[in-house]
Amino acid sequence: MKEKKRPKATDVGLREWVKDGWLNGGTGELTRGVKIRATHTVIDVGCGDGGIIAFCARQGAEVIFVDMDQAKLAATAARVEQSPARAYRAIESDCDPIPLPDGTGDVVICTEVLEHVPDPASFLSELIRVTKPGGQLLVSVPDARSEILIGATAPEGYFEPPNHVRVFAAGELRHLVVDAGLQIESEQLMGAFWSMYLSLSYLTTETTDILPLDNPHPVTDHWTRLWVELENHPQGYLIRDALNQLIPRTLSIVARKPK
Repeated sequence: MKEKKRPKATDVGLREWVKDGWLNGGTGELTRGVKIRATHTVIDVGCGDGGIIAFCARQGAEVIFVDMDQAKLAATAARVEQSPARAYRAIESDCDPIPLPDGTGDVVICTEVLEHVPDPASFLSELIRVTKPGGQLLVSVPDARSEILIGATAPEGYFEPPNHVRVFAAGELRHLVVDAGLQIESEQLMGAFWSMYLSLSYLTTETTDILPLDNPHPVTDHWTRLWVELENHPQGYLIRDALNQLIPRTLSIVARKPK
């Protein structure tokens, strides 16, 4: 009997994003309610591997991506330079402050960054400053329940600079956003697959990688295969949706800057 192809965690994770309404090429929505238009200027602060800003580039927007890591900026530039983006710019910066004029972006994105900074309120104020009046902000942080689960097996440096120096308690990100004067449009919990996967991955590897995303150990493979079976079951979504409420990896908020 032919052995089944090993499922990749990154492929499963991407499918999860799409199921949760992200990266919708049909509607041009980055996530539900955040439609990227060719007339937009989109700023991604802490762009990471560039997956999010690459989607925005494919919608024809002008894209600006900011990160401290030159290698990540170069990799992101490689992803967007052949896209139909109206224009693109890579900026190396620690974002204190963000080296852009006030009101630059129609959409400002900051995913999985605030947990790395010692003063999230000050950092958020910079995100708001570079957003146009009436523009949207998309911010996300790891959920505290996921951090407890992953922290149980993660290496010592996981909760030390430059990694996760802050764990956002329930409601804390919402309060931060509201206190900054933004109008919340939506909130979303997602990513239970990654909460368990990362915890198991740290458990079964000696890596010091802060995000061991494709660990071939049988335990992580078993979890990934189990999740694929849930995907294929006609009522598997019931368990998936419940787990996303119970152990979500990410809390994201879409908010609008008043005009």
